[in-house]
Amino acid sequence: MSLFRVLYRFNCLLAVLFFFTGVGFVLKWMFGTDPRKHRRHVANFTRLWAKCFCRVLNIRLKMEGNVRPSRGTLIVANHVGSPDIFVLGFCFGTFFLSKHDVANWPIVGTLARLGLTVFVDRSRKHQVKANIEDMARRLGEGDSIVLFAEGGASDGSDVLPFKTSFFEAAVISRSPVLPIAISYLDPGRPSVACWRNTTFATHFFNLLSHPQLEAEVGVLPEIPSEVGRKELAKKSRSSIQFFLQRKSIC
Repeated sequence: MSLFRVLYRFNCLLAVLFFFTGVGFVLKWMFGTDPRKHRRHVANFTRLWAKCFCRVLNIRLKMEGNVRPSRGTLIVANHVGSPDIFVLGFCFGTFFLSKHDVANWPIVGTLARLGLTVFVDRSRKHQVKANIEDMARRLGEGDSIVLFAEGGASDGSDVLPFKTSFFEAAVISRSPVLPIAISYLDPGRPSVACWRNTTFATHFFNLLSHPQLEAEVGVLPEIPSEVGRKELAKKSRSSIQFFLQRKSIC
């Protein structure tokens, strides 16, 4: 049964990837000369493909807090594994920051580029500056962007220290920061959603074979950007940590 589930879901996800890659090319062709309109349609397209991924993988969402954040918000979340992207894409229809090497992944990289992902190479300071300027412009024009500020995945038991560089985009654009706490409620410790200390292939096989995954999303109070990037990072991390600790006690 587990092998059948893996094969069935894998083929469904491939179909979703190919379909929405085609949609992405159509949107680029139709609205490529109007960047704002293009981004608005891409945000809706992101929500749809993320919803399809959640359905195929049987990820059930439970949200707590204000589910309608302000436009032009820097969404800052802890990072556990690949389901985080599907969950946040479904919840908010947003854009993402991603490591630069994802752009070269087969199919997935194409979909990410069509989804107007901001690709980041933290080792190249000049590129990071350009990324921050691009993010600030998009935030100022009303787009919301997801930042996994830990710079990598954790095992979900705690929140790793936040890297502060990209919080500068919120400061420049005077955009609020929205902390988001993601946790998974399966009995595994760490959760099957975690991809730390394992290969992506093993991580994804575990997701495909897992019957159902319940994700809890805590939408925490917005933080105004006047406090500066380091304070934004500190307050965001503390807010997410407090929420996750409170949930673990309960």
